Amino acid sequence: MTTTTNKELTVEELIQELRDFPGDAHICLTDAYGETFTIIGFEAGSDCVNMVISEDGDDRDDGE
Repeated sequence: MTTTTNKELTVEELIQELRDFPGDAHICLTDAYGETFTIIGFEAGSDCVNMVISEDGDDRDDGE
């Protein structure tokens, strides 16, 4: 799936979009500048789910 429009998704819609991918597939995001980020976790927001991202290849627990 490749999309260039801005669209808010519910968790249910996101799961539906990802259902055909292997369960152990990593999820990465690429911004408009071609930078890639890896989703490393999720946090509850007041009215949303926040994705915690790291630059591709960065280790979240490296202390920097």
